[in-house]
Amino acid sequence: MPDLDRTMPDPKKRPRVARQRTLLDPSERSLEEKEIKPFKLPVRGLFSWWPVVLGMGLGYLAPQLRDLLVPWAPWGMRLVFPFVLIAGRPEVGLSEELTAMLPQALLFAQFPLEGLAVKFMLRRGASVPGAYGQLAYIHLLCTLVLWLVSRAGA
Repeated sequence: MPDLDRTMPDPKKRPRVARQRTLLDPSERSLEEKEIKPFKLPVRGLFSWWPVVLGMGLGYLAPQLRDLLVPWAPWGMRLVFPFVLIAGRPEVGLSEELTAMLPQALLFAQFPLEGLAVKFMLRRGASVPGAYGQLAYIHLLCTLVLWLVSRAGA
């Protein structure tokens, strides 16, 4: 049988294999890579949560915002808090206790949940105006649903 070791190139000398070996085997790393680097906080990871933090701040101020929208009733509430109004509609088919309690819970939870949705949109590559544009589109669709439901009952 012929000696195949001399006909095949040494895999340890190929650039890709050599790079993989240095990544996997710490004994072959260079001296610069072996130096201990100081611990850094994942600022970029923490900074990506800014829509949720903004949503939590708006959620904290939601009752005051609801009171500011009273002069523009019902359209102000329909545009800003559509999920709260949809949750309180009898057409949704929830029990009376849940219909009374869910809008109050959604009043505080709507903006943090929307902030979480924006965070996930940004993570998938959407721009900030694009993510908030999608959120505004959802609000307009919910406003249209509320308008259609209120017209059907009238």
